[in-house]
Amino acid sequence: MLDKSFAQWWLGRVRPFKDVVPEKLAAEHEAMHKQQDYNRNYADFLHGAVLPSVDDLVKVLAKNRVIHRVSTWGNQLSLRIHLAWRWGELVIMQSHEDCVTFEHHIITEGEKRGEDSAEDHSHTYDLRDALPAMVANQELQFYLGRLAQDLVEGEEPAEIPPGEIPPSED
Repeated sequence: MLDKSFAQWWLGRVRPFKDVVPEKLAAEHEAMHKQQDYNRNYADFLHGAVLPSVDDLVKVLAKNRVIHRVSTWGNQLSLRIHLAWRWGELVIMQSHEDCVTFEHHIITEGEKRGEDSAEDHSHTYDLRDALPAMVANQELQFYLGRLAQDLVEGEEPAEIPPGEIPPSED
């Protein structure tokens, strides 16, 4: 409950400005109607595409004993995968009133504490129209691809003694 003296002070300041022109209210009603469309498009995309795709991926990860975690907070879904020296997180959320954002965070752990290097990408899609389900699969594959890209280390080049010239590869 508001403090009585604060409420009286606040109402005294606001009362002279309480009348709002109908045009301004009409714009507010239109904005609320559009927001409901955006929310509906996000919910449809989330339930029809994102959640089934994440569920399929979680089954593959669990079957292959890859350490992962899926969590939700507010309007966002997070998928985190842990590997030996790398981990990645994909966050899917309705970040603005009219869009859905896929944030990809890939962290490579350094040799010393605090020397982590992060690679972040963000992809944003407009919710004014319904999103096709294939967007969810594309984003998951992009995330998984980025997570795995640097895991395979190439062969070490042959060590050349000092003063010798490496053989040409013709």
